[in-house]
Amino acid sequence: MPNEFDESRFIEALTGNQPALEAFCHANLANREDAREVLQATCVKLWQKAADWDPATEFLPWAFTVARFTILSHYRDQMRDRLVFDEDVVQAMAEETETAATAFDDRREALAKCMKKLKPEQAGLLHCHYIADQPIREIAETTGRSLSAVKMNLLRLRQQLSACIEREMRLGR
Repeated sequence: MPNEFDESRFIEALTGNQPALEAFCHANLANREDAREVLQATCVKLWQKAADWDPATEFLPWAFTVARFTILSHYRDQMRDRLVFDEDVVQAMAEETETAATAFDDRREALAKCMKKLKPEQAGLLHCHYIADQPIREIAETTGRSLSAVKMNLLRLRQQLSACIEREMRLGR
């Protein structure tokens, strides 16, 4: 007997796994806009195929498969415009990033813990550059610091956060 489509369960699965799908698309596409476009197309395709999903199985592997085919389709469409990866390379990259994206929620939780450990100025700097998308030159001018000082500070903060996330991930295992 086929499964009956449970829309609320599908919506819950799709929205709950949206960050992992987004990470998967960004990891497979170099361009931020392309990744957003592919994510949106993937979500549309998932909705179109929603009745095919078996709620007794995990949502994310199924969604990654749909995303992988959407990414391959995107690369095929882009072949006229620029150098693109061979389909085998895209497949290998997709498999690798699927593994990484599966751990995305754990890493995001670890990042949130690590961000709480930062000083307000440090968190503010990261927010200005990565969330508000403020150019480094503008941050330097606003704060009265040199361009190289801001770059170095961002580099150190990324390294500090990376090490903290790795520690948190080891503690969470």
